[in-house]
Amino acid sequence: MTSSTMGIAPTPPAAAPDETGPRGWYTVGILSVVAMLSYLDRGVLSLFVQPLKQDFGLSDTQVSMLLGLAFSVPAIVVGIPMSRLIDTGVRRSLIAACLAVWSFATAICGVAQNFWTLFACRALTGASESVNTSASLSVITDAVKRSRLPRAFAIQSVGVMVGSSLSLLLGGLLFGLFAHFKPIDLAGIGRIHNWQLVFLILGLPGLLVAALMMITVPEPRRKGGTRPGGYPIREVFGFLVAERGMHLRLATAMILFSIMTVGLGAWTPAFYQRTYGWGPEVAGPIMGIVSLVCSLIGLFAGARLAELFGKRNDDANLRVLLIAQGLALPLHVIAPLMPNPWAAISINAVAGIVGVMGGPAYYAAIQLTTPNEMRGQIAMLYAAGMNTIGGTAGPMLVGLLTDYVAPSEGDLRYVLVALNLLVVPPALYLLWKAMKPYARLYRARLDAAAG
Repeated sequence: MTSSTMGIAPTPPAAAPDETGPRGWYTVGILSVVAMLSYLDRGVLSLFVQPLKQDFGLSDTQVSMLLGLAFSVPAIVVGIPMSRLIDTGVRRSLIAACLAVWSFATAICGVAQNFWTLFACRALTGASESVNTSASLSVITDAVKRSRLPRAFAIQSVGVMVGSSLSLLLGGLLFGLFAHFKPIDLAGIGRIHNWQLVFLILGLPGLLVAALMMITVPEPRRKGGTRPGGYPIREVFGFLVAERGMHLRLATAMILFSIMTVGLGAWTPAFYQRTYGWGPEVAGPIMGIVSLVCSLIGLFAGARLAELFGKRNDDANLRVLLIAQGLALPLHVIAPLMPNPWAAISINAVAGIVGVMGGPAYYAAIQLTTPNEMRGQIAMLYAAGMNTIGGTAGPMLVGLLTDYVAPSEGDLRYVLVALNLLVVPPALYLLWKAMKPYARLYRARLDAAAG
């Protein structure tokens, strides 16, 4: 059964304005800054696994809950219901309010006194950040001329990459500045450790950007589409079931990939410290710079490869994703086994370039095979599965293995190898099986639009 048999007609192209104008590009720039703050706030905790364990007396399993479960489960609980509001509400105000909430929650981590306070702050951060990407893409689509959307989305994606890198680079530099600070005892609050000062500093700018966004960013007029209120979630699920040959396999593969990427991202800083003695002040800046450079190279190389394949193959986007993840697997396996940190980070750099090449192709695959008014909800459902299952299982699986299977901290390197070998091969197989139904759906949507 295809989308046409469900009565879902192809959405006609929307009429685009003659030019975007400086106000539209200003909106894109602000949303790129918001994306940067989102990934900066969510990623910095992974730098402080070791001091967090020491100062709060936590196990690896408890740390993994802060890195994954506390953030990801609230994201799906809040994100899916809010995806309908993105289609009907004032998106500018929604993004600004969520930015203020997650910035406040990040700052409160700086005065937390125990595991459960940190857990609550991470939950609040995950819930408020869950709507940002889908809402931002919706705003950009209406604020920017259709022919300029790839450029606009690239600018927004740069914010994501810069934020991810700054969480390591800036977090590590700030921790280095505060490394020799003794704990501060505040009346009525308790003891504040040096690493907590980083959260206080990183949380404050978001409150200022939220106010700036409310004052200076206009809510763009919604353009195009045949269902202004969007599709109810029942019809969205009906579409996914009808096209399960692609979506079930692709969604499962992406969840497995997210278990690997989130697990590695959460525990790699601890790996460098446990294996090579690189603390946050050393590993953070080096990893941040490497991540930023490699992500930029891989992102644009992957987009170009997808364009070249797309001239000859209907399955071009999933083909690029399969190649990228397949080539990255052996690199991720051998990197933790290297005898010194420079060899490990060099191999991880190449793996980062290759792995991220599939990112643009994945987003394009979802957009090009989905009715216009379903894209927000389907993207949110994919993200919810990846964030909730992958974001929870990745850090948790590593934490459980290090606590109960390989309890020596030096064995973390072998746990990271095992994680890749457990989840990536089945993901590659599912991705390969999804290519044929994807190509059929892609061609059907293309032919329907042309007709």
